[in-house]
Amino acid sequence: MQSDYWLLLFSFMTLGFFYIETEACMAAGVGGCQGLAGCPQTACGGGCHTPPVVCTNNCVVPPRPLPPPPPPPPPPACQCQPTHDCGRYGCYLRRNRVAAASVRTQQVNKDTKDTVSSSDLISFANQSQPEIADPRFPDNPANARFMRCCEDRDLPDACLVHCTFQKYTRDVLNSMYVKADGCPLPAAADIHFCAAQGKDHRSCCAQNGVTTTLAGEKCLVLCDQTPGQVTQLDLSYLACYDRFDSMKDCFYKQLNKHN
Repeated sequence: MQSDYWLLLFSFMTLGFFYIETEACMAAGVGGCQGLAGCPQTACGGGCHTPPVVCTNNCVVPPRPLPPPPPPPPPPACQCQPTHDCGRYGCYLRRNRVAAASVRTQQVNKDTKDTVSSSDLISFANQSQPEIADPRFPDNPANARFMRCCEDRDLPDACLVHCTFQKYTRDVLNSMYVKADGCPLPAAADIHFCAAQGKDHRSCCAQNGVTTTLAGEKCLVLCDQTPGQVTQLDLSYLACYDRFDSMKDCFYKQLNKHN
């Protein structure tokens, strides 16, 4: 009698599981599922969604795909005035380089009265130009070339104020380093490049005593500003700035030599 009771109870449990599993597979849209035989409880996981369910007819219910990751946020845009564009270091004054070349062309040709076509003008703008006095620096062509280089590198106004040999000082670099200056520190590399005009001044620097600091010969790295010479500076170069004016003197003399 007791054995019949347990047999009957087992039969009801089997029918219950069969019903649950069949309903789960049918709800998942899987045809041909055969209850416990085709969709076992261990594989079904209670919902026939995750992990996938393999039934007797080899049908598969894949898991729901995860939503795609959100797109990366756009880079912060500069809030520039209409006369400025957004550059590497912030807003810089938009300049019409062709118009500037036109002014230089007119100055070069004012004695010959030659007529310059637009195609000639563009070609002329892409070539090295004769040195023309900058009205901002009528008596200092070296400063004019220094400033023009900074402008061509799209430095913001806060950096352009340092692009003369009188304003580019060790104190300015210290202020940039502690973020007390409006010009960001990475722009110092561009300013230094423009002061040196992308030239190698190591010979002059050695004669000017630049290597007599605690950093020694390492300081000559700061005097070689030829394109492609990239050096990661660290605190070991700090002593070199004791001879900063000696470096700058080499840059200035070299510029004046070609004027």
